[in-house]
Amino acid sequence: MRKRSAVLAAALAVASIGASTMGGWAVVSVENPPDYLLAGKPVAFTFVVRQHGVKRLGGLKPSIEASSRSRRSTGNVWETPKEGEYRATLIAPDTGSWQIVINSGWGSSRGTMLPLRAVTSAGQAQPVTEFEHGRRLFAAKGCVTCHVHNAVDIQGQMQAAGAPDLTNRKFLADYLAKFLADPSIKPPTVNLRMPNLELKPTEIAALVAFINGEHVAARE
Repeated sequence: MRKRSAVLAAALAVASIGASTMGGWAVVSVENPPDYLLAGKPVAFTFVVRQHGVKRLGGLKPSIEASSRSRRSTGNVWETPKEGEYRATLIAPDTGSWQIVINSGWGSSRGTMLPLRAVTSAGQAQPVTEFEHGRRLFAAKGCVTCHVHNAVDIQGQMQAAGAPDLTNRKFLADYLAKFLADPSIKPPTVNLRMPNLELKPTEIAALVAFINGEHVAARE
C-alpha cells in the first residue's frame, strides 16, 4: 500500500510539473479596471490572457461573473482583433459589494478582482487614493498570480514558484517604476521571470505607492 501511495504521489508531482512547464497557467490582466459599478447598468471590461504571463493567448473562450453573497451575475465575453485580448460586459443587478472573476479559458487560470461596490449613481462613489488604486491593480493586473501581499486577500496559483512575498517590502521608487515598466532590466531568477504587463505610467505610479506603502491623497 505504501509503495502504491508513493508511486501515486510521484505521478501527481510529475503531472504538476508538466502543467507548469508545458503551459498549465496564465495571467489575466484587466485593462482600466473601474473603481465602482453602477447597479443595473452594464460595465465593459477589456482583459489580456498571457501564458506564463508572457505569450498572448488567442482563440480562448473565457467567461466572467460577479458574485455578492448568494447572488451571481454572468456576462458576455468576445475576442477582439488584438491577439490575446478579450472584451466583456457584465451587470451588477443590485447595490452592494461584488467580486468579479474572469475564467481565462486556459486550464484553471483565472483573474480575480478585489470587490467593487455597486452604487445607484456616480455621485455615491467614494474617491480612491493612489494607494488603494494600486492595491486594486495588484489584483486586477494579475500580480497575485505569483506574488503574495497581505493587503490583497486573493489566493494565487504560482506563489510557490519563487516570486517574493511583497508584504512590508520597500524599494527605491525610481527603480521600482523602471522595473515595472520594463522587467527585463533585472535578470530572471532560476526559471522565473517577471512578465511585462504593458502598464501605463499612472498604473505604475499607483502600484509603486501600494507596494511601498505610500498612503497619499485621494484621486479625483
